[in-house]
Amino acid sequence: MCGLPFSGKSVLAGALSRELRIRVLSSDAELYPVHRRRAPAGSSAAAGSDFVQAIARREIAAALASGESLIYDDLLLAREDRRKLAAVAQAHWADLVLVYLDTPPSVIEERRTANSRTRARPSVPDGNLRTDISLLEPPDDAERAIYVSPGYVLPEVLAAVSARLKRTGSR
Repeated sequence: MCGLPFSGKSVLAGALSRELRIRVLSSDAELYPVHRRRAPAGSSAAAGSDFVQAIARREIAAALASGESLIYDDLLLAREDRRKLAAVAQAHWADLVLVYLDTPPSVIEERRTANSRTRARPSVPDGNLRTDISLLEPPDDAERAIYVSPGYVLPEVLAAVSARLKRTGSR
């Protein structure tokens, strides 16, 4: 699961998790808050992100090694991060089924504004969102991503993911 903040990744991940009975591993909820403080002192934001991504890949590898399937919910803005995840999956005889939430910045801003009115936790600061937008490398053809736009219909996304899982024999 990849895309910009407020693109709907966590909502879709949760829905797919319930339908497919697959666990969600959330960077926002489970990994980043716990592990970002363990990054080496003086690390840049990019180095801290790389540090947490490495931990995520180890956790994903352990899940795949035990025969578990999972949905990884993270920004995954860079193709290189997605390539590393695909290599982890391949090393465990699994396939990465990439779901990309292709949400325009105008919709993201609407969701971000609505979120800031309903949550106690601060929203993503403007500077961080601009940085994320500038760093986003949408999936290329080789990544074979399933593109999901706002207003998606869950059964259609579920059908696309299920078809990819059956075609690849992924777990």
